[in-house]
Amino acid sequence: MTQPNARGRFTKGWAIAALAVMLFAVPAAAGIIVQNFLRADIEVNDACFSKTNGPDVAAASGLMTFDTTATVADTAGGVDLLQETATFQAYAGDRMLYTSAINFNNTCGHDLDLTFISAADPAGGAAIDTAAAFGNIDVRMYLPAPAPAGVAVPGLTGTWVEMLSVVNGTATNGTTPVTLADGGTLTLAVIIDADAATPTTVAPAAPFAGTLRWIAQADHG
Repeated sequence: MTQPNARGRFTKGWAIAALAVMLFAVPAAAGIIVQNFLRADIEVNDACFSKTNGPDVAAASGLMTFDTTATVADTAGGVDLLQETATFQAYAGDRMLYTSAINFNNTCGHDLDLTFISAADPAGGAAIDTAAAFGNIDVRMYLPAPAPAGVAVPGLTGTWVEMLSVVNGTATNGTTPVTLADGGTLTLAVIIDADAATPTTVAPAAPFAGTLRWIAQADHG
């Protein structure tokens, strides 16, 4: 599996629209539970595409957090969506390298193709929240992928694909889907680079911080 087929491919706009429609679906829509409007939690019973925190989230001691609520939307087009929310912090001049941020799991009975799409959530949370902070910190997210696709990541072995980056406050979606094998797990790596303090500025006592939102899209092929 190398590219999502036309039936399952979502643009950023369609992905957001799909989530929004399901949020406000009538109560009779089986399997969709709106637990909290502000958090926009959507759950499909026995979802086969899921995520769990990796060990680096606890080790980061609050410098990196992920919303671990099951927010799967099973669409008619053969695509599962996870609405993601994460906060990142870094002190001036730091490079933070997390190799085990969160795990994406596949129990669907077949392979999935994963892509990330920068997007606001249906409740109105911005794709890049606290944008001023992201003028000071850059965030890049990677998943492992078979060679030859991917880019080399400093400090990591093997081949990795950049899934999403936010550099100088601008988000860029990756263009190479990553295959998540049936019964397998892919672990997200995150690199955070914070601007160094200059001779004319004083490094802040508190870290730069901001919140990112995006959609993890799994195409069933």
